[in-house]
Amino acid sequence: MIGRGGGRGGRGMQRKDAGEEWPNLVDVVLSWSLKDVMNERLFKDKVKKIPSTFRDLKSYLECFTSPLLEELRAEMSSSLESLSTMPSVRISWVEEKQGKYEICVASESQAAKSCNQPECYAPSVGDIMILSDVKPGHISDTTRNGRPYRVAFVTGGGDEDDDSPTSNYVIISSSVIDAAYEKCQDGKSKPLFASYLLNIVTYIRIWRCLDYEVFRRNRGLIQEMVHYPLVPDIRQERTEDAASFDSMEIWTKLSAMDLNNSQNDAVLNCISKMRLHSSNFSLIWGPPGTGKTKTISVLLWLMREMEHGTLACAPTNLAIKQVASRFLGLIKERSFDTSCFGDVLLIGNKQRMCVDGDLKEIYLHDRVRKLLGCFAPKTGWRHLLSSLYDLFENGYSQYLQYLQDQEEGDKPSFFSYIRKRFTIIYTDLRRCFKELLFHVPKSSILEVNYNNILSILKMLGDFNSMFKRRYIGDEVKEVFMYNNGESDSRNSSIITLGKARLKCLEQVNTLLSCLKLPLTSSKRVIRDFCTENASIIFCTVSSSSKVIINKKLELLVIDEAAQLKECETLIPLRLRTLKHAVLIGDECQLPATVKSKVCTDALFGRSLFERLSSLGHRKHLLNVQYRMHPSISIFPNNSFYDGKISDAPSVMRNEHQKKYLPGSMFGPYSFVNIGDGIEEFDELGHSRRNLVEVVVIEEILCSLQRACSKTEKKVTVGVICPYTAQVVAIQEKLGKMKFDPVQVKINSVDGFQGGEQDIIILSAVRSNSDGLVGFLSNRQRTNVSLTRARYCLWILGNATTLSSSGSIWADLVRNAKNRRCFFNGSCNKDISRVIANQKSDLIRVDVKKNTHLTSSRNCGVWVEVPSPSALKKQGSSSTLVSPYAASSSSGIVIVSKVQRPRNKSEDVDYITALPVVPDKQEDVDYITALPVVPDKEEDAKDIITGIPVIPNTEVNVEDIAIPIIPAVLSRLANLWTRLLRS
Repeated sequence: MIGRGGGRGGRGMQRKDAGEEWPNLVDVVLSWSLKDVMNERLFKDKVKKIPSTFRDLKSYLECFTSPLLEELRAEMSSSLESLSTMPSVRISWVEEKQGKYEICVASESQAAKSCNQPECYAPSVGDIMILSDVKPGHISDTTRNGRPYRVAFVTGGGDEDDDSPTSNYVIISSSVIDAAYEKCQDGKSKPLFASYLLNIVTYIRIWRCLDYEVFRRNRGLIQEMVHYPLVPDIRQERTEDAASFDSMEIWTKLSAMDLNNSQNDAVLNCISKMRLHSSNFSLIWGPPGTGKTKTISVLLWLMREMEHGTLACAPTNLAIKQVASRFLGLIKERSFDTSCFGDVLLIGNKQRMCVDGDLKEIYLHDRVRKLLGCFAPKTGWRHLLSSLYDLFENGYSQYLQYLQDQEEGDKPSFFSYIRKRFTIIYTDLRRCFKELLFHVPKSSILEVNYNNILSILKMLGDFNSMFKRRYIGDEVKEVFMYNNGESDSRNSSIITLGKARLKCLEQVNTLLSCLKLPLTSSKRVIRDFCTENASIIFCTVSSSSKVIINKKLELLVIDEAAQLKECETLIPLRLRTLKHAVLIGDECQLPATVKSKVCTDALFGRSLFERLSSLGHRKHLLNVQYRMHPSISIFPNNSFYDGKISDAPSVMRNEHQKKYLPGSMFGPYSFVNIGDGIEEFDELGHSRRNLVEVVVIEEILCSLQRACSKTEKKVTVGVICPYTAQVVAIQEKLGKMKFDPVQVKINSVDGFQGGEQDIIILSAVRSNSDGLVGFLSNRQRTNVSLTRARYCLWILGNATTLSSSGSIWADLVRNAKNRRCFFNGSCNKDISRVIANQKSDLIRVDVKKNTHLTSSRNCGVWVEVPSPSALKKQGSSSTLVSPYAASSSSGIVIVSKVQRPRNKSEDVDYITALPVVPDKQEDVDYITALPVVPDKEEDAKDIITGIPVIPNTEVNVEDIAIPIIPAVLSRLANLWTRLLRS
């Protein structure tokens, strides 16, 4: 549960006096009005460019305060603008409790019925939500008809420890919730809906770190962050070799790891700096495919062997799972001791982390669930040991008492009685000890207790074997009556077991006295116990706030460090016990995501890795790549890494040369020119797509499926698109198509960061005569796009557009031509065919006389396009009408389907026509909300009416040409989007 903290902070964020309480971020957010959230200038004057060096700790922390608030505001604003796509849920009832509100959301089945969204909203702690008596489809709905703008923060409920999510939550509201929404005796109340905006848990954790009082008493590693390069001796790299810190021991361990020289040097350099205290930070530069995850796993394994507590972090759940999985794989692959992983822990949100496979062995949620029974006071380890001791000490007297209490029925023999009682205790105790030995660190059990447990389990195994021998019978009584070496039995087995019983009693008694493990049924206590005693912890940077209680952690390792805002790095750096930090990253790949333009200009997205690197801090380069075919790696290596990366022998062998499709166009590396592509905005006007490239991708995937089916070899294919609209268009086009044995993944550039596939198909999307490529020109995004493929990289794009962009893409096209890797898509008969079919679908526009509209203008036109039903019959990927332009020498009219006006009839669809006079745009007439007139004679078409503005000019309608002009269409679409938003 996240508490509310200090009082309302308002909009003044700076602490006035040293003793004034640091404002609570939740209170700050709830104090913002809708006007504040949508005001792009709210913090503009307060956000200053973040410098590379800082005067002191206080000024360092203050540099991030206003940018953090501005970025949070920008993200809220973006969510509000996309409110119609956000998930929502109906709230069943509300009840006020001590300044907060307890709410109950509709059950899953009820929510599904009451929710128009594809996914109904299940709140999580840390969510900011909009509360309204209607499901808002637009930002204006939140305040329409006098409704108050009301946001709420989820502070508790939906306990992730429970396997079935609860429907009750605790929220804080920005304003009083009317009693009409509260729970009534008759079960009826005024409807109230909650719509998700964003989760601010990470913002809260960063905000707490910006409090000067947090670091004032714990300067540790942050001292070098603030003052680098002014820290004494920081620029003098210590030259001591590994001999000064047990070189033979470390070299012996490393020699079995198959690391290359640069990886070995990186690991040794980190250990050297940590041991010799020559620097608080080590930077490892890991370009794509250079084995940085393997290097990290070896470093973590060495830290575990050397008993140095280590916190391993990454920006995302996926990234940290990859590191943890590689670490476990290393341990198991090298046949190291796998009997205990209690000192290794993976922490993360159950819903978002989605842990499976071997990672469940170290995942905190699963560990707590397994240890819950072991630590339970009435059924756990201590109860079972006491029961065993009582059985071995008083087994015969228990049997006599049992006979006395058994008044009727058959009376079992002592052998039957004792065997049944022993089997129950032994089964539960063996299971309990198995979980304890695996999930509790040896350091918490202690070596002597660990050995006692193993000894007891062995002796109990002998007893279990004895009870399976039916011929022993009542002689077993001698075992339980054996005392101090005195026995009348001449059976050596009975005497041996009697002695084992006495030894077992002794060791059980010792364990009861010396084993100091929790006796609790509290998940929170067990969770804290696991976190506090682990020596290797994996978690996201944000989740590292949960491990502050651990006193063992000395080393911080951050993977993908260049993807983190510097202020995010402060979350794990709060740990007071840390002595050294290793940052692994690559500033040539994607940086942190920043929504606010103001924050981008202020360098809020810059990482600590990038800042230290820019100041001259030494980076240890991993210089051998093991992923890409040399034909793929050569361009990014020369363009982004100055040719410093060499290809590993493994990627230069014939085995790495794959031929999936015939023809030189589909070799290891190719640029396929799609000159007939048409770029356009999606229906919301937010993102771009190119439907011609979509059908080309579909054709390539179908060809791959046919070719690979013959060999039945599994092939992984990644389709990378820089624009979300293109991702959606491809997904809709492919639908539920199966390409077995080809496994297809479609995602944005961000979604492929850190991943790799056998084949990558890259869709550039942009296709215009002006060379406009937008954020496609970003070198970091381009680098990520070009370095995900193992065997084949096929790039689809308009060569003319990209060549004239003046960006890295112009270099790419020129490089492809020079290397004879450039191909025209129209030269492939299958690709040419699908392009022609797609163009036919897009430009099916007829011009007819419209006698019904000539009274308002000199002429009018009917523009006919396929109806949604017709598009479905034709197998088209889209059921919405794309923008069209009708042009003449006098004017241009662009027609597209848009959202139905709210004040119009619900029985008809509407389109918007935006006529534009090129030479006199200030005199443009706007015609909006023209109804779609159905053509009753042809079911396959809807007739959309558009009226071109042709001022004082006689034009023969039959002579009007209606071409699709990409450049004009793009400019008009941008203008149209701005007009619709305004």
